[in-house]
Amino acid sequence: MPHFRDSDIKELFKRYNAKTFLDFIQKYDEQMVPVMKARGYQCIHSMERTVAFTFGEFTFKRKRWKKGTAWIVPVDEKLGLQKNTRFSWELLYQIARLATIMPYDKVVQVIDLLYGISITKPTVVKAVKLGAQLLEEKADYHYYEEPKEHVKEAVDVIYVEGDGVMIKAKEHESPNHRFDLTHFVVHTGRRQIGKDRFELLNKKEFINLDHHLVREQVLDYLYNTYDITKDTLLITNSDGGHGYTPYVFKELAKALHIKKHEHFWDAYHLNQKVAAFFKPYPEELLTQAQEALFKHDKSAFRLVLDSTESLLSTEKDLENFQHFKRKLLNNFQYTKPAHLRGLSHAGIGIMESQHRKVTYRMKNRGMYWTLTGAQALSQMILLVDKNALEDLFFGDWQDAYQPIKELNNIPVSDWLKEDQSPSQLPQAKTRGLFTTLRN
Repeated sequence: MPHFRDSDIKELFKRYNAKTFLDFIQKYDEQMVPVMKARGYQCIHSMERTVAFTFGEFTFKRKRWKKGTAWIVPVDEKLGLQKNTRFSWELLYQIARLATIMPYDKVVQVIDLLYGISITKPTVVKAVKLGAQLLEEKADYHYYEEPKEHVKEAVDVIYVEGDGVMIKAKEHESPNHRFDLTHFVVHTGRRQIGKDRFELLNKKEFINLDHHLVREQVLDYLYNTYDITKDTLLITNSDGGHGYTPYVFKELAKALHIKKHEHFWDAYHLNQKVAAFFKPYPEELLTQAQEALFKHDKSAFRLVLDSTESLLSTEKDLENFQHFKRKLLNNFQYTKPAHLRGLSHAGIGIMESQHRKVTYRMKNRGMYWTLTGAQALSQMILLVDKNALEDLFFGDWQDAYQPIKELNNIPVSDWLKEDQSPSQLPQAKTRGLFTTLRN
């Protein structure tokens, strides 16, 4: 007995839906005839257009109307189709969404598997570029939009953490193929949402290749969002690396006129650094160092260092020891645990978990990025995390931005244009009434 396959029924539905869709286009085009004539437009001709939607690829005819120098294609407007593009906006959004969670070549396979539509890897690149363009436009829109009345939120504690994500990038103009994505996270605490699950309150993330820009964005956000008082406590945490030193966070507190500021040397990175240094030495030295840090006993830690120094045998060992000693003792005040400062450790040290969604997608596996791609994808990953990527593509802000765009004569990017329609690409084959593309 042959096995039943969902795909057989799905193919029947496709055929029915294809006919329904083409009938809809034809009827709508005819319905708009008296409307367009009443508006003073003249039908010039009907032209074919091939577009890939999430429900298949279609070639259809539609009327083009003109009044003076203005052209209108009612069917294209109804379907939300951009000029000179071969893909629907919804399909481009879904391609961009998939690109935030899997490699580009996997996106190609998933689109083919789920929709029966073959795209190419360059199409995925173009969808990400579309995201980059929309990110720029939305930032431009916020710059021009009229300021709204906003009541600043009164909070007792604000948490800020920062760290970098090192990525590999291919840029001909730069000999350095490693770039740092600056990542900052702001929140106001956490709450339990499951047996072992917690959620950060009022979480806001910032990521960009421009370290200075991100710091400015964090400062602007804190100033415009929270009511800073003499009792506001700022808790900051970092690994102390370049660009994330205590000085950076002290400057943030100073700019916001925050008097109560507690900075922590991230416990995960601190313990990792200490364990790595003491690995070649007797285990009891590591135990004593960890106990001194837990009790925040600087004298005890110095004794451990003195004992370690007596075991050094090479110039290289001495150099590593002096660097480690200087780093730890100069920043020992930031190793003081939260419980010894009268604070809870909850909400501190969240950076690594927040990094994960970016690092899982953008690091390792031999991945290289263009700077534009890295910038756009990292920001879209953050939007996906807070369910805001759909608003980037379909939000009302685009309608509000259009007059601004026209007023400032901002050109429309043409990188979405295709030299050929998908069905004209090599190795195309037909699946029912839908044309499927093969790479």
